[in-house]
Amino acid sequence: MDSAAMEVEEKPTKQAIPVAGDWLFLLGLSLGVSVLSQKLGGLFPFGKGVGATLVATVSGLLCAMTCLGRLPAIDELGTVYLYLIVSLVASEARLGDLLSAPLWIVFGVSVLSFHALCMALLSKWFHWDLGIVATASMANIGGPASASLVASAYDPHYAAVAVLMGILGSALGNFLGLAMGAVLRLMT
Repeated sequence: MDSAAMEVEEKPTKQAIPVAGDWLFLLGLSLGVSVLSQKLGGLFPFGKGVGATLVATVSGLLCAMTCLGRLPAIDELGTVYLYLIVSLVASEARLGDLLSAPLWIVFGVSVLSFHALCMALLSKWFHWDLGIVATASMANIGGPASASLVASAYDPHYAAVAVLMGILGSALGNFLGLAMGAVLRLMT
């Protein structure tokens, strides 16, 4: 049996076309999760914002594993929300803040340089595909939106994997960041 015969042919799935009711249901559901996250976020000992982020992360992951994750328009609305979040974060940043904390810039450049060095050495050592390595790197640094753009530049089929890598990285990063904060608090 030759290698061409062993390849599994991927069959395209028929996507349902979203209607106005799908959009309204998803908007209402997402606003409800947002309100629930804000209310429950205040119950956490490490602050309302962090608690709300954790509740929203867990809610999103749980909903994605149910039939809600297969609703029409879920991908489009998720993309819109992702761009809104990136825009909101960027709108609060001021360029003058960079000058007030030069040590943070040095630290950030050091971490990114270490990340790039590790990715280059590991990809060379394990003979990894550079498209996947760049996508994984972008998923760690920039999240799902930028990772899918980098993945699409290499191969359009990588875009879905890039989004999954970015979402998983964000979800794990929320909890690992809290754990690291607790460890650092114990060290001081």
